[in-house]
Amino acid sequence: MHQYSSMNASTSGGSNRKTRWALMGASTMAIGVLALSGCGSSGASDATSSGSASASDGEQQKTITVFAAASLHKAGEDLAKKYEADHPGVKISWNFAGSSKLVQQMREGASADLFISADQANMDKALKTDAFHNSPEPKVIASNTLQLVTAPGNPGHVSSIQDAADRPVAVCAPEVPCGTLAKSATDAAGVHLNKASQEANVSAVSTKVSQGEVDAGFIYSTDALNLKNGGKDITAIDLQGISNNKYPAAMTTSGQDRSDVKDFYQWLASNDAQQILKKYGFEPGE
Repeated sequence: MHQYSSMNASTSGGSNRKTRWALMGASTMAIGVLALSGCGSSGASDATSSGSASASDGEQQKTITVFAAASLHKAGEDLAKKYEADHPGVKISWNFAGSSKLVQQMREGASADLFISADQANMDKALKTDAFHNSPEPKVIASNTLQLVTAPGNPGHVSSIQDAADRPVAVCAPEVPCGTLAKSATDAAGVHLNKASQEANVSAVSTKVSQGEVDAGFIYSTDALNLKNGGKDITAIDLQGISNNKYPAAMTTSGQDRSDVKDFYQWLASNDAQQILKKYGFEPGE
C-alpha cells in the first residue's frame, strides 16, 4: 500500500512538474508572440507615419488655379508643363472656358488665383467683382486674330465673308470675345449670317469646323494653326474691320497675396512663356 502510495505520490509530483513546465513554456510562447506583435505594431505604426509623412509632403505641393480663355487651351498645357518642370512642388490647375463664362463663375464665388481673358471687355467686368478687390492692374500677355476658317476641303466653297451669309457657319455667342469680334467683322462687311449656329466658346466652333458640321466658322488664327498642325485641310480667310484681340492677365485678391502666384504671373511675360505662346500662333501682348 505504502509502495503504491509512494509511487502514486511520485507520479503525481512528476505530473505537477510537467504541468508547471508546460505552463512556463506556454507563458514564454505568449511573451514571444506579444513581442512579435509589438514589433509588428511598431512596423505598422512606422508605415502609417511614413504614409502620413508622404501625405504631408503631398499636401505641401502648391496649386495655382488659373481661369483662362478657351483659346489658350493647347498653349496652356505646354505653359504648365514648362513652369512645373522648372518649379518643383508647384502645380498649375487650369479652368478653360469662354471669358464671359469665367467672369460669371468668379462672380458666383468660384475660386481662382489668376484670370486670363481673351479681351479687355471681360477683364473689365471681372475687375468689378469682389474677387479682384484692390488687385493690381492687368498686363497683356498675348494677342490673337479672328479669321473665317473653312471646313476641311472647303465643301461650301467659301472664299470670303460674303460667302458665309447663306452657308451653315458656326460663331461664338455675342458675349464671348470671338463672338464680339465676329459681329464687328460681319457689320463691317455688311453681311448677315442667315444660317449661323451660336457656340459657347471658340473651342466649340473649332470642333464643328474640323468635323465638317458647318461649312465655315469664325475662330482665332491660333485655332486655325492647331487644325492645320492636326492635318486638317482648311482655308483661313482674313477679316477686315477688326483689330487683334489682346489677352490681359490679372491676379485675384487672394492670388496676389501668394508669392508663387506672383511668380507665375510674372513668368508669363518671360521669354520661355512667350516662345511657347508663339509656337501656338499667339502674337506678343504689348
